[in-house]
Amino acid sequence: MSPEIKEWLDQAEYDFSTAKAMFHSRKYLYMIYMCQLALEKALKAVVALRTDTTPPKTHKLLVLVKMGQITLLDTHLEFLGALDAIGSGARYPKDLAAARKTYSRMVARDYLVKTKELLEWIRKDSIFKQS
Repeated sequence: MSPEIKEWLDQAEYDFSTAKAMFHSRKYLYMIYMCQLALEKALKAVVALRTDTTPPKTHKLLVLVKMGQITLLDTHLEFLGALDAIGSGARYPKDLAAARKTYSRMVARDYLVKTKELLEWIRKDSIFKQS
């Protein structure tokens, strides 16, 4: 595995561990952002492997899925679409109080579980067996 790919994957794991820490400290809005970032970096590892180029500077998860030719379940695609839709709203909420109500502990737990599942799914992609 090339150093670049390893770096993407290491950062994805680090960001996911940060998401878990944010969950335990009840910082759910930032936890969701870290989930998005972890998935973005894992997907960029796949894109880098499949295209043999540096991934584009995009935060759009569904774009990265397409570029990386990753086969996902419909539920995975829906989840990535939801994260894409949240976008900068998790980083720059217009109304912090409203955002905090929207992303309750129960919602955050669901995001954390789905992110973990998807990171595991991505790591099982056949491209990693070839590298």
